[in-house]
Parts: sequence; C-alpha cells; structure tokens
Amino acid sequence: MADLLLKKGKIVFMDGIREGDVVVNGGKIVEIAADYREEATRVIDCQDKFIFPGVIDAHVHMRVPGTEYKEDFATGSMAAVSGGVTSFLDMPNNVPPIISKKMLTEKRGLADGQSFANYGFFFGATDDNVDEIKRISNVPGIKVYMGQSTGNLIVRKDEVLEQIFSYGKFPVVAHAESQECLTRFAEEYAGSDARSRADFHSVVRPSECAREAVKHVLHLAKKYDARVHIAHASTAEEIDVIRKFKTDKVTCEVTPHHLVFDDTSYEKLGLKLKVNPPIRTRADVEALWAAITDGTVDIVASDHAPHLLSEKDAEYEACPAGIPGVETILPVMLDAVNKGLLNLDRVAQLLSAGPARIFGIKGKGRIEVGYDADLVIIDMDVEKKISNAQMLTKCAWTPWDGMTLKGWPVMTIIGGEVMYESGGGAGGASAGVGKFVSSRRAGELDFLQ
Repeated sequence: MADLLLKKGKIVFMDGIREGDVVVNGGKIVEIAADYREEATRVIDCQDKFIFPGVIDAHVHMRVPGTEYKEDFATGSMAAVSGGVTSFLDMPNNVPPIISKKMLTEKRGLADGQSFANYGFFFGATDDNVDEIKRISNVPGIKVYMGQSTGNLIVRKDEVLEQIFSYGKFPVVAHAESQECLTRFAEEYAGSDARSRADFHSVVRPSECAREAVKHVLHLAKKYDARVHIAHASTAEEIDVIRKFKTDKVTCEVTPHHLVFDDTSYEKLGLKLKVNPPIRTRADVEALWAAITDGTVDIVASDHAPHLLSEKDAEYEACPAGIPGVETILPVMLDAVNKGLLNLDRVAQLLSAGPARIFGIKGKGRIEVGYDADLVIIDMDVEKKISNAQMLTKCAWTPWDGMTLKGWPVMTIIGGEVMYESGGGAGGASAGVGKFVSSRRAGELDFLQ
C-alpha cells in the first residue's frame, strides 16, 4: 500500500500539464498514473488544483550564524514551506562569514534538526581563501561578491578571481556590482542633496556598475570555460551582456522584487526597498520579463534577506539593504501566470527544475518516478491580500503588504510528508524534518557525511 496518493490533479511537468495521480511511497514518487485504483494510507483530492514540483529557492539569507534575531533556520524554513519552498540554498555572508571548511561544517551542524525545509549552503570567497575552496566539497557553488553588500565578504584582487575561475570545480555565483564603480559613484554623491531622495540607493548604485562586473566575470568564464551564475540580474544592460555570452555554463537569476517593483515604488515604500542590487527602472523590469520569455533567465530566486522593520526605519546610511521574500516567491509568480505573463510549466522550470540543474541537486525539481516527493498543491483561483501580520518570517513584514495576489499554494509536501496546509499551519510536522541537500558532482567525496 502506498503512503500517499495525490488524486486527480493537474500535474505540472516541464513540457506541459496533464491530469493524473501521483503515488508516493517511502518519500519517493513511485508512480504517475492516469487513474490509480489501488489503496493508499492517505488520499488527497487534488481535483481542480495543480500538483507542482517543490520550489528550490537558490538564494536566501537565513541569518545563521550571527544575526538570528532577524531570522533563524526554524522561522525562515517555516516561512519557506508556507510559500511552497521545499528546499533552499543559503548564502555565506554570515557573522562570521562561511569562508573555511571548519565554518562550513559548523554551519551545517547548526541547521541539523532545525529546519522544516531541505537546505544547502554556498561557500564564500575572499582574497585569501582559495586554498580553503580547494578543501571543500558538496556545496552548490562559490559565492563571489564583487561589490560590497551586507557583511564584509568581497573579492577585490583580479588574480584571485582568475584562480577561482580556473579551479572550476564549482559554479561561481557572482554578486556582480563593480566595487571600483560603486566607490566612484559614492564619492561623486558624497554630501549631495540627492542623498535625501527616497530612490537615492538606485542613483548611487547605477546599472553601469552591474554591467561592468557582469562583463568582467563572463570574460573570465569564457577564458577558463567555467560555470558562472549571475545572481539577481536587475538591468537591461546586464541582460544584453548575458545574452551575448549565453551558453549552458552561463546562467542567471532574477528576483521577484526586481520583476515587480521599479524606482517609482520608492514613493510608497521608501527605504524598505533598499536592496542590493537596487530596484531599477520600468524599462529594466520589462527587459527582465523579456529575458524570462526568451530563456536568457534560467531561474527566479527570492534573495530573502530579512531585516527588522525597526532597522529599515532609519536614515539612508544606517538602513541595511535587503528585503524578505522566501514565502512570497511562488505566489508572486503564480499571480504573473494569472496575468498572462508566462505559463505554469515555465514557472516550474524557473523555480524547481532550473535550480536543481544548475546547482547539481539530484532527485529534486521535477515530478518524475524516482524523484523525491517534494510537491506543492496549488489553487490558481485563490486570491489573497497580503499583510505583514500573515508573515511567518521572524522579521514580520513584506514589501508586498497590502497587495492582492491570485494563485496560492495550499499544501506543501516534503519527502512524502505534509509539511504545511493552508489555514492549518504545519501539517503535524516539526522542525528537523528538512534534510541537507547534496550538491555533489561525479567523483566528489562528501566530507560532511
């Protein structure tokens, strides 16, 4: 007898949507049938709903270790699961940053038994830790900050970038804003009256700085035939460069906030929208959507970067950059489907199969026999007005506060277990069910096991 049967759902595959049943046993998908007639321990009626592959959010900041007052693995993963995210990949700009094998091992220990969702960890690059990069394994990628962002991680030396790209074992995930360019504009606007403008962050970190950095890393990727992933592309200029260099080894992501908000949104939200890279123009937003349509953009990731509202309610210099987003990434994209901007199977490519492919996550991201039963039940007709009070993230706010979205996850299943039900919270599950996500490549040993 199967453990779980999802009955009469519209199953979202990578090449389209077909009605049928999904059979789960031992945490795996064991059968996909047009009409499964045998018994199961639990049967869930999915008629008029969609069965969607679990979302893999490939860019989050869960704030552990060091700033757990903003978020921790339990709160952040519960927020994730409530929004249909079944796995997340966490960034290394912690306190202290994750820049050694020892720190990476310790961080995994901190997550063990704490997360509702599955998890993996990126490793941070510095000007002097190339030897440490060569000691690690089982990470989805090496995060390279080319410009200063939250924390103090940055690679300034070109010779170090050359070494990282030439090593080639892991994808290089680039926060592509040129520090030289950022410094130049910061000096230009020092003492300027423009600093009082709500949109000053977009002025002082212009698209020029992103374009310069993207060109630099893509030339390095081409030189060394390396895999590179451009995080949170935000401008038409970046997209133009990425499109010229595009290969199977050159990938990029965009965020929901760069797809929805533009520089006029500062009028309502002010410095709540301070984020790196900044919110851009409406023309940039349209360029990102065009890049989703033509396939230049490979994935959408939230860049969930929670800060307390009390921290965001500050003068420009004191206000930290970053906004929460892990629990709204799927609803925002479902709302875009209802608005006719893309199809649901394309959303599955962007949120599920794409991250699994790029970051070497086996057995996840698709609804196929033998894959992990990480699944989301979606009702495309549900409309909800978002409010800060609904948010499960510890920071307890969202820039989507007051906005109405149509299309919502109503159930999240991880490893065959119901982890979240709309209106019912955690489906009897507890933190600790989430497991470490392996990103091993062929021939790698897993030093963390």
